[in-house]
Amino acid sequence: MLSRRVPDSPYDTDRICVGWSLRHLRWCLVVLAAFGCGATGSYVWVDEAPAALFILQPATVISVGDLVSVHVFGQDTLSAHERVRRDGALTLPLVGDLAVAARTPSLVAQEIEKRLKPYINDPHVTVIVEESRIRVTAIGEVGKPGVIDLDGPQGLVEALATAGGLSLFASESRIFVLRSSPQGTFRIRFDYGQITRGEGRASAFRLQNGDKIIVE
Repeated sequence: MLSRRVPDSPYDTDRICVGWSLRHLRWCLVVLAAFGCGATGSYVWVDEAPAALFILQPATVISVGDLVSVHVFGQDTLSAHERVRRDGALTLPLVGDLAVAARTPSLVAQEIEKRLKPYINDPHVTVIVEESRIRVTAIGEVGKPGVIDLDGPQGLVEALATAGGLSLFASESRIFVLRSSPQGTFRIRFDYGQITRGEGRASAFRLQNGDKIIVE
């Protein structure tokens, strides 16, 4: 009849527990490896991504940092060419401070016309975003995870450099951009070497407002 030895001391119990923990850890690692603990999920390589994802979408609202042109018809002295301040406002002649961030250019033009009516008979105003600031998020194995502000549509090279580059633990072949579009949300995969060498369609890919960069 088999009998299990009772530990002679607390130290024996510790050795048994440590031994079991090591065996349990090895078993867990085997299971995780078998089921792909590093699985990247569904994605599409950039060279195989739909062409629609390469078409830059115009900015629908004005953002902080955008370069905005305000033209008052027949009134050049009242026109302006300004960048939106951190407080989301512009300072315009006769109008004063005007909050423009998160508003469409057409609504801003209507507000300017309303404020100019006491000074000008039937004012006509056009507002154009000449240069839009792009805000994306970088997470995962990058030097400085967080929100990144880019001056206009830029590629992954510039964005990753702004995010502090890849960390020591980053996988150069598992860089993703998560993008929402009318066709759905796409997870686009890139290779770092392809990005830095400007190979394939990666060289033509430009980030858009709201993109998320994920480095595994």
